[in-house]
Amino acid sequence: MGLVPGAGLNKEEVNYRQHEKCKTCTHFYYPGSCDVVDGNISPDTVCDKWEVKPKTNEGRDGDYYASEYEKSKE
Repeated sequence: MGLVPGAGLNKEEVNYRQHEKCKTCTHFYYPGSCDVVDGNISPDTVCDKWEVKPKTNEGRDGDYYASEYEKSKE
């Protein structure tokens, strides 16, 4: 995974941690970027800016997008 251009805040400022998961956040984009936090972002960590990614009418959530990304690499 390559470096991701900055978005403004560093990981310390937003309490980047491992509890909820970025992959379920509305700000997260696969494979590992965020529209709020700078740098490479792990889908299995989280920060204080976490907001639940709502499921769409098709039932697509963070796990769905992770599996679609993995399929695209095959």
